[in-house]
Amino acid sequence: MAEVFDAIVMYQRDHKERDLMVKMLTKSQGKRMFYIRNGKSRRYPYAAEILPLTQGTYEGTLQQTGFSFMNEVKRSYLPYVLLTDVALHAHMTVILSLIDAAFVDNQPLEMWYEQVVMAKQKMVTGLDPQGIMNYLEIKLLPVFGITPIWDHCVICGREQGPFDFSEHENGVLCMQHWELDPYRMHADPKALYVLAQLAVVNLSQLNQLQLSAATRRDMGRILDQLYVEKVGLQLKAKKFLKQLAKWDEKMRLSMA
Repeated sequence: MAEVFDAIVMYQRDHKERDLMVKMLTKSQGKRMFYIRNGKSRRYPYAAEILPLTQGTYEGTLQQTGFSFMNEVKRSYLPYVLLTDVALHAHMTVILSLIDAAFVDNQPLEMWYEQVVMAKQKMVTGLDPQGIMNYLEIKLLPVFGITPIWDHCVICGREQGPFDFSEHENGVLCMQHWELDPYRMHADPKALYVLAQLAVVNLSQLNQLQLSAATRRDMGRILDQLYVEKVGLQLKAKKFLKQLAKWDEKMRLSMA
C-alpha cells in the first residue's frame, strides 16, 4: 500500500543496465533501499529528486523486507551549494555514511533523521562543515559502544586543563597523569576544548562555529583515530575528504 513519507537520499547505485538502487533515510521508518526501475533512463521524470543529499516528500511503498518502491515525488529540496561545493558535499556524505554504518535498515531513526537534516541546514548557512561532521561523529560513538571522557581527567577527575587525549584510557588526561600514556595524542588544547563542548551541546543551539586550521586538524585526527582503532571503521567518504584536504593544501602552497 502506497504512503507519503519524508526522506533524505543517502546514495544511489547502478543496477543492471537501466535501473537504480537508491538508499534513503526516511523520517518515520529508518533506512530503506528503493528499487528505481528505469532510473538511469533520460525519460525518468524524477532524476533530480533522487540525487544524493536531496531532502523531500515522496510517495511509495515501504517494505519491511526486500526493496521498497518510490512512485511519486511530492516536493524535494537540494541546496545549490551542495551541488557546487565539493567539500560541503563530502562532509554531508560522511555523516550519511556513518548513519548507514551505525544502524541496521528498517529501524526507526526519527531522532537521527532530524539531526542529519539540521546538520545540513547548519552547513548550508555557513557553520564550519568539519565541526558539524565532528559533532555527529561524537554523538554516534556511543552507538558503536565507545564513550570517551572529554570533560575531566579519567584518572583523577580534574576538570581544569591542560588536557591531552589518551586512546588507551579512552579519554583525557590532566598534565599530572600524562606520563601514564607515552602514546597520548599530544593534541591541541583548543581542539580538546571544542570536542568537549560538542559532546554536550544540542545541535539546535550551535549557531556559531569557527575553527582554526590547527584546531580543525587535531579534532579530525582524534576522532579518526577513535573510529579506526576503537570502532574499526574506515569510510570511503572519509578517505575522499582527506584527499580533498591534501589537494586544497597543495593549491594554497602553490599560490603562496
